[in-house]
Amino acid sequence: MNALKEMVRIKSFAKGLVLQMDDKIPFDELLSIVAEKFAESKNFFGKETVAISFHGRKLSDEEEIQLLECIEYNCYLKIRCIVEKDPAKERLFVKAMDLAEVRKLISTEMEQEVEVVRRSLTKGEELVTQSSVVIFGDVEAGCTVTSERNICVLGGLYGKAHAGFESYLRTAIVAAVEMAPEELTIGRFRLEASEKKPKWGKKKEDEPKVARIFDGAIVLEPFSKEHFKKFS
Repeated sequence: MNALKEMVRIKSFAKGLVLQMDDKIPFDELLSIVAEKFAESKNFFGKETVAISFHGRKLSDEEEIQLLECIEYNCYLKIRCIVEKDPAKERLFVKAMDLAEVRKLISTEMEQEVEVVRRSLTKGEELVTQSSVVIFGDVEAGCTVTSERNICVLGGLYGKAHAGFESYLRTAIVAAVEMAPEELTIGRFRLEASEKKPKWGKKKEDEPKVARIFDGAIVLEPFSKEHFKKFS
């Protein structure tokens, strides 16, 4: 892993960072390394707002977004803009002023849609969608919901949930009012069994949870309005 980590380097410039990346490493592995490096250095970087420049490989707009969100998920930094170099004019320019502006660069085909299911999944049902999905009900044991993007269960998640399955959307999340899945994966990451809890009925101290990728693993944390913006 140390050899792979050397394929991604973080350098600094005035009010910004340069992410130097090897162009031969698969993008999913690149994201994993970036997540680990920024998680390890989060206290060093602090809560600064910085510009960032990507060097070493050509990135699509979607890949840039995934990198930006990966960085912000794994440390306290806020990305103000992307800085690129115009090879024809040999000068730097600001590509986008903030992450919201970068998202606008995605084509209409890539824009996220949300599928709404106004009932519980029961009796071994399977739901597969390329959109984010919000389920107003439970996902019962023996049922499966698979989304290329995000999953939100406004009830109990007792069955299986698989998010970010095709495009390896590393920033995909799985949220539930009661989180007790038989199986939960995001991309190639699986929620470890020790992090799951059995379904013994909802307890008063339980609170809605969200599963997301952090530091190369799935973590559970309280579900907030910031997470719900992914479904708006």
